[in-house]
Amino acid sequence: MTDIFDGRGVSTRFRILVEVASRQPSVQQKDVAEELGITVQAVSEHMKELIQADCVVSHGRTRYSVTPQGVNWLLRTARELQKYSERVSGVVRDIAVSAALAGEDLDAGQTVALVMQDGLLRARPQRDGDPARGTVVDRAAAGMDVGISGIEGVIPLSPGEVLVATMPAVQDGGSLRVDGEKLRALVSKAGVVAAAGIEALVALRSSGREPDCWWASSSSVVEAASYGVSCLLLCPETELSRVSERLMDSGIAFSVVDVSSGLTESD
Repeated sequence: MTDIFDGRGVSTRFRILVEVASRQPSVQQKDVAEELGITVQAVSEHMKELIQADCVVSHGRTRYSVTPQGVNWLLRTARELQKYSERVSGVVRDIAVSAALAGEDLDAGQTVALVMQDGLLRARPQRDGDPARGTVVDRAAAGMDVGISGIEGVIPLSPGEVLVATMPAVQDGGSLRVDGEKLRALVSKAGVVAAAGIEALVALRSSGREPDCWWASSSSVVEAASYGVSCLLLCPETELSRVSERLMDSGIAFSVVDVSSGLTESD
């Protein structure tokens, strides 16, 4: 299927597959052609390729259904399109005016350097060798939000390190079986600390650290790491597979460490 969906025509096949999924089992190729603004012959040719790729099954004239393989490809492609759309939105937004945090008092029209620090875009007076620069739109005091236009160059940014710390689930002792000293050491090195699950929330609170997030924790970590912030995500062992899948889907590199202790409090 990889060869068939590479190159030109992928967007058309994607749209046809969406139409088949929404209309199945009764699918009129002329209706699909009218919806997409292409010829019936083009729809027919693409349908043949979809069938050959085992993404669509024909049950006779005008009766089609999307296969599990087709559904998987649709979902995967939709995720890729969403990522690309977010990237385009960011690029277009940056062409106009971007918001930054003023590192010092800045004057309108001043040329400033742009740097990423602690996950925030910051503007400061330009120095020789700064790789990215822009122009201040309106005067701003240090610590205030400031509009920057005419951005040039590339803002240096390396993804933050992500460490997933696993602990026992509640049926295996939960927060009572966490090595508190080890957890506190890891927390002290992280810019963002997240909890996935009640056990993780309680363990972090017991260690003296209120987590930065405990809802949508995997997504929050992905967002923070993409802006260069180091992150710690604590989760029960039973949640490791789900958390790992979310991180891998985002392309964020991560490592795993176990913070379980040997004994329960009752032992």
